[in-house]
Amino acid sequence: MRIEETIAELERVAAREVGRGSEALAEPAAGGLLAAARSLAAGAPDAAVFTGFFIPGAEPPAAETDGPLGAVQIAAALRQLGGRCRLVTDEPCAPVVEAAVAAAAPGLPVDVAPLRGYDEWAAALLPEYGRLTHLIACERVGPGMDGRPRNMRGDDIGAHTAPLDRLYTSGSAYRIGIGDGGNELGMGRLPADLIGRVVASGERIRCVVGADALLVGGTSNWAAAALVGALSLLRPEVPELRTLLEPAWSYDLLTAIVRAGAVDGVRRRPTLSVDGLDWPAYAEPLTRIAELVRAGR
Repeated sequence: MRIEETIAELERVAAREVGRGSEALAEPAAGGLLAAARSLAAGAPDAAVFTGFFIPGAEPPAAETDGPLGAVQIAAALRQLGGRCRLVTDEPCAPVVEAAVAAAAPGLPVDVAPLRGYDEWAAALLPEYGRLTHLIACERVGPGMDGRPRNMRGDDIGAHTAPLDRLYTSGSAYRIGIGDGGNELGMGRLPADLIGRVVASGERIRCVVGADALLVGGTSNWAAAALVGALSLLRPEVPELRTLLEPAWSYDLLTAIVRAGAVDGVRRRPTLSVDGLDWPAYAEPLTRIAELVRAGR
């Protein structure tokens, strides 16, 4: 199997259906994984990865397990490629994101946006962000048609969410979006009527912010793993990337962020699960992605 074919299979594995229409959403985004991976693998990227999806209705309220895990996985991969990377989140999600960094990528910078005084905070960062080569969003909610960020239930979570979409759309960097439900940064690349048909309350929650390349997953973490897998195939001289693809790596990081308070976004409580999937079911695509990368070499 040629590398391009293997990467296309990684894209399909990552989009495995979990009941939210990911396979249908992934169809018009096909090829996004190869485009994103080629762009990142072409040199030593200088990137920022946006993540953190706050669940105000959880017990207790916290960032969800989908997103920070994949974001740190991507950031760790980019550092292994010789690039630079930073994570970007906001105050409500910071405890979980910072715990993920401490567990799996010590020393990785984390920019934390305030809920109040955001404009001043962002203005101070704009010159630096304007020099970045890539802006990547991994399960980061974005604004809908009415300008408000909404969760899958259609609830406006703007009171708990900094407008990081403004920083994500600044400058001329190559933008990559990773999502699973239509309401994340990058999903504006998909046809509005498709999200409206496939996703519950899709017209209401659909994010209008697009991206140069879009990766759709059954969970966003799966799509992030597929991106690391594609990078491993394109840059075989960096064997350390394969370590990041081992399910045990993800399990250890999942354990660490749940201890720090991360919650399952569907179950809305701190459990070792992602989007309602217990570890055995969640790990199946991760295992398949690792197998494909090993065979693709």
